[in-house]
Amino acid sequence: MTKLITTLLIALSASLFAQEQVAKEVLDKLSATTKSYKNMTIGFDFSFENKSQNINEKQNGTLVMQEDNFLLEMEQQTIIYDGEYQWIYLADMNEVQIMEHDPEEDMMIPSKLFTIYENDYKYTYVGAEADKGKRLHIINLFPKESGEFMKINLAIDAAKYQLHKITIHDKNGGTYTYLITSFTSNTTIAPFTFNAADYPGVEVIDLR
Repeated sequence: MTKLITTLLIALSASLFAQEQVAKEVLDKLSATTKSYKNMTIGFDFSFENKSQNINEKQNGTLVMQEDNFLLEMEQQTIIYDGEYQWIYLADMNEVQIMEHDPEEDMMIPSKLFTIYENDYKYTYVGAEADKGKRLHIINLFPKESGEFMKINLAIDAAKYQLHKITIHDKNGGTYTYLITSFTSNTTIAPFTFNAADYPGVEVIDLR
């Protein structure tokens, strides 16, 4: 009986190691592909659901990225980061807040998502699945240290090694889902800065 249990544990350990290796290979290719682009413009559908709080919200948005700099536009909010300062514009209040970037908030920089597996998260390969004729690699990321998020699920295009969908689970039962609907790269993009002249009457709150 003891030998059987030992054999099963060894087989399980080997299987987990193999899953981890496959996951790392896929994540490395995703990271390399992403870094090969000068810039990216991504259209996405976003949803947030928390069944215990009876919340189900949906909207769409656009994300423009170049290295760590980014512009995130959603229906009521725009966030711009130029590597040093961050602007958060709230449309319903016609207000923009300007602040210095906090290094502890690096997870809020979209480009970090492609490299967090290198240090901060454990990962495992769930398997492959098809979605409308597209083959996807499914990988779960788990934080090494306790934090706001419990798990991040990535669906990665197996042919292009681009993100297809991201699902983030928080500790309060919330699920954030980003489904990529369009993708372009290496295009001409505007500077990452907020131009108050484009928002007549905007209230500027400078927290720098």
